[in-house]
Amino acid sequence: MFTRYFLMTMSVTFLLLSSCQNKGKGKFTVAGTFKNADRLGLAGLPLKVYLQEVSYGKEQAPVSLDSAKLSGSNGSFTLSCPGKWQAVYELVFGDNILALPLIDDASEIKVDIDLGKKDDFYEVSQSDASARLKDLIIIFGKKNFEVERRFAELDSLKRTGAPDSVQIGATNAKNNAMEELNTYLKQFINTNDNATVSVLALGWANRSFSTADFESSLKELTKKFPDNTMVLGMKKEYEQQLAQQQAQMAEMEKKQKDNSWVGKEAPELALPDINGKIVSIASYKGKYLLVDFWASWCGPCRGENPNVVKAYNEFKGKNFAILGVSLDKEKEPWQQAISDDKLTWTHVSDLKYWNSKAVEIFKFEGIPYNVLIDPQGKVIAESLRGDDLENKLKEVLN
Repeated sequence: MFTRYFLMTMSVTFLLLSSCQNKGKGKFTVAGTFKNADRLGLAGLPLKVYLQEVSYGKEQAPVSLDSAKLSGSNGSFTLSCPGKWQAVYELVFGDNILALPLIDDASEIKVDIDLGKKDDFYEVSQSDASARLKDLIIIFGKKNFEVERRFAELDSLKRTGAPDSVQIGATNAKNNAMEELNTYLKQFINTNDNATVSVLALGWANRSFSTADFESSLKELTKKFPDNTMVLGMKKEYEQQLAQQQAQMAEMEKKQKDNSWVGKEAPELALPDINGKIVSIASYKGKYLLVDFWASWCGPCRGENPNVVKAYNEFKGKNFAILGVSLDKEKEPWQQAISDDKLTWTHVSDLKYWNSKAVEIFKFEGIPYNVLIDPQGKVIAESLRGDDLENKLKEVLN
C-alpha cells in the first residue's frame, strides 16, 4: 500500500510550495467508495479519511482540508476543498495508516478503494494526472527498491570481504538496476503530458540522474511547458542552488589557495623514525623532497602508495628523496604497512593520530596529502596524486 512514509520520502527537492500553483478554479471534490475498511486493523473503532494538501520544502506538514467518518467496512465518502489546479493532495486513512496521492486536474475525482488488497488497492477516474501519478509511483517504487537492494547487497559483500569477482558481479547488477530506473524515468518524463507529474518524476530522478541528465530533462520540460509555474519554479530553485554551490566552491578554492603551501618556505618538522632517531625536513636541504603524509589505516593512502613507489624508483637517483610521515597510533601496523607496500624510504611518526605535530604544523585536513619541496626549501607543489606526481617530477628533475 502507499504509506505516508513512502510518499513523503519521495518529496521533490526543487519544488516550490504547491500554493505557488495557479489560482484556484472553484471547488475540488473527491468522491470515494471503499471496501474492507475493517482490514486496517481498526474493527469496532471509528475510522476517518482526510483530504490533505501536500506542501513541499522546509519539512512543512501536510494541511488537512476536509475529513469524513467511514461507517462500516464498506461505504462511500465525499471530500472537498477550494481547488488550486494541479496541486498535490493525499487521501489519508486513520492516523497516517496509509495514504494515496491525487492531483486536482478536474473539479471532481472519483476513487474506488479496496482496503483488503495489499497492492493496487485503488482505482482513480476522471483525473488523468492522478492516474499517471499512480503508475509512476508503482513502477518507480519497484525499480527503486531493486536499486536499493543491489546497493545493500554490494555493501554487504564489501564488508565481508567477498572475492573481487563476486563484487564485480554485484557492481554490474547495481549499475544495471540504476540504468533501468533512469531509462524508465527519462522515458516517462519525455512522454508525459502533465507538468505536475513530470516535475514530480524529475524531482525523484534527481537522486539517480547525472547532473547532465537532470539539466537536459529540465531544459526539455521548460521548452514543453514554458508558462507552467511549477516547471519554472523548479528551474528557478535549481539555478539558485547551483549558484549557491558555485559560490561555495569558489569560496573553498579561495580558502585552499590561501592555505596552500605552494610558493612558501616549508615549515620545519622533526619526528622520530622507526628506530627513534629524530629526522627533520631541514636535513634534506639541497634535494627535492616529497613529504608524504599517510597512515596504515588510510585506505586511499594505501591505494596511492604504488604510485609513490613507482615515482621513487624512477627518480631516486636524480637528487630526489621521500620522507614518509605517518598518522598512525601504533608502531606495529605502521611498520607492517611500510613492509607490505614496499615503502623503502625514511619514515617518521609521533604515533599521535590526528594529534600529530605534522597536522598542527602543516594544517592539512585529510590524507593522503603531500608537499614537494625544492633544494632551497620552498614548496613547489602539493597534493600530487597518480600521474600528477610523476609528471611534476619529470618537469623538475629531467
